[in-house]
Amino acid sequence: MNIVTPPPAMNLNTANVYTETVVRDNQLREAIPKPTPTNPSFTENRNLSDSEKGRSNNIEEGKVYGSNGKTEQDKKIEGKEEGEKGEGQEKEKSEQEQQQAEQDEQIVQELKSRDREVRLHEQAHARVGGQYAGSPSYEYQRGPDGNNYAIGGEVMIDVAPIEGDPQGTIEKMQTVRAAALAPAEPSGADRAIAADATQKLSAAQADLAKAAISGEEQSGGRRVQNIQTRRLSGEQAKAETEEEQVKLKQDADPYAVAMPIEPDPEIQARSLRISDFYQHVAVPDKPASLSVQI
Repeated sequence: MNIVTPPPAMNLNTANVYTETVVRDNQLREAIPKPTPTNPSFTENRNLSDSEKGRSNNIEEGKVYGSNGKTEQDKKIEGKEEGEKGEGQEKEKSEQEQQQAEQDEQIVQELKSRDREVRLHEQAHARVGGQYAGSPSYEYQRGPDGNNYAIGGEVMIDVAPIEGDPQGTIEKMQTVRAAALAPAEPSGADRAIAADATQKLSAAQADLAKAAISGEEQSGGRRVQNIQTRRLSGEQAKAETEEEQVKLKQDADPYAVAMPIEPDPEIQARSLRISDFYQHVAVPDKPASLSVQI
């Protein structure tokens, strides 16, 4: 016969009372100070007296520990280390700022030098170009000091020839070429403008030479026409004189006055041609002579 005995009814407490109590006690418990290291002596091994033990205990008990388990002395050491670290960072930052200031000063000096060079260059163009050159215009760059400095510039100049006036074109192109080469160091664009002005100057000189040659031809034609006109007028006067002489002979007037002898027109025309020819002949230079004085 099997008899089953039911288990007794037990009231189980599920709360972890002891664990919570231990945690709370650990939080409230005073930190135990570290034991002082002992320095054993090989020559002497004696027991500490009660007074020495009490003194060492008082020293250990006098140390105050914070919430992080560190004493005031440890905090002072850490504060000193942090101060030294901060001073090193400030020193490094100061050195970086000094280097940056030196670089900025160097950039400012370079910008000032470039600004001076650009302004002198463009002002030379404008000054020599005169009425054919415009006012200088500049391209600026802001420096580290907040000021604007000219790093480039240009001057507009008129290089068009004067229509119908070769002499005026020659004078204008001479001015333009001088303005383009006015700076101490002309740029590539300046040399290109000077070359263009030289080409137009040569073309104007050629036009002026052609005009001078055509003018001389017209003047020579007028001189030949004048000589022919004088010759014709001389022949007409000769014919009139001969008619008057014949008429006087026919009249046979005893009181008639003899007509003066008129010069031959052909001879006059020939002399005019000869004198006109020799007027345009170059006079030879005087023979060179050597004079030595002792």
